[in-house]
Amino acid sequence: MYSDLIGNSDIAAALRRMAKARRVPQSLLFAGLEGTGKKQFAIELARTLVCGVGADGEGCGDCSACKRSGQFDVPKADQSEDYDRVFLAHHPDVGLIYSPKRLIRVGAIRALEAEANYRPLEAENRVFIIDEADKMNKEAANALLKTLEEPPANVYIVLVTSRPDALLQTIRSRCQMIRFAPVAAREICDLLVSKFQRRPDEAALASRLCGGSIAAAIEFDVAAFRSLRAVCLEVLKASICRGGFYGMLEASERLADTKRSDLFESGLKTLLTLKRDALAIRAGAGLDQIANFDIASELGEIAKALPASLLAERFRAIEDVLKNQEVNINRKVALDGLFANMAKHVPFTALQD
Repeated sequence: MYSDLIGNSDIAAALRRMAKARRVPQSLLFAGLEGTGKKQFAIELARTLVCGVGADGEGCGDCSACKRSGQFDVPKADQSEDYDRVFLAHHPDVGLIYSPKRLIRVGAIRALEAEANYRPLEAENRVFIIDEADKMNKEAANALLKTLEEPPANVYIVLVTSRPDALLQTIRSRCQMIRFAPVAAREICDLLVSKFQRRPDEAALASRLCGGSIAAAIEFDVAAFRSLRAVCLEVLKASICRGGFYGMLEASERLADTKRSDLFESGLKTLLTLKRDALAIRAGAGLDQIANFDIASELGEIAKALPASLLAERFRAIEDVLKNQEVNINRKVALDGLFANMAKHVPFTALQD
């Protein structure tokens, strides 16, 4: 039931109203940040459409149809061809198109088209979910258009994606788009504590740094983050001290380690969160308004040492390096340049301290 899902309660209410009025569009596009529960909402909608006893616009959650609708046995396979099919749930009127590979191929969409032309076996409706729909190659996307233009009666297709702009405009125009918002940090924190037995302090930190993504919060490694954050915090402290550039160069060596390519991007993103929080503190934000609340006092010292204009300038400089890393840049040179620029603009008041 929708009440079991986290976040986007307004979308749950809208889907209930549609179902209760029997006005659910046959082609839907669930779009939003990765990890906000879009696929789970799609499965809940499928339950609603195949449940025989549900009321108030959603499945009852207790009948055989509801229980079987969300159970998929997706085998692990090595070949892309093995995913050229519709994976039916334990309920034969609910299907899933899914591929862990780079692309969803045309074979999978043709299989969906064939399945969509069969009459429902148990329920009044058939529901097909295309997960990570932005993975469809051009052939697959074009093949889907025909089904979206003239969907068989009682067939509903839900596309799920975190990159709606990667879909063909002709596909987007044939679907009613529902945009999912990031999940509130408080709701994610409660979930981490109650369901995953995380310590409250760790859950609070993960929930504020995951960007509203439940999946990212669940996978968030607090210990690893704190270790990396300590390096980045030393960079910021060194950037407001005379002679601190040498310490920044040492940090550059660690963050640009060729054996740990993940550290470069993670380090820049961590620097961004610290700078963002310092800017917020400078503007008068409280502990409940910053992500790194557990080191607020240290960030406050950095915020006090630098004018807001310089904090914002450094924030943009870090963003630029992060964007440029998509191009084939020399990471060590890029970091050295960034840190040299930060050290060059140390205010006189900071030097006096």
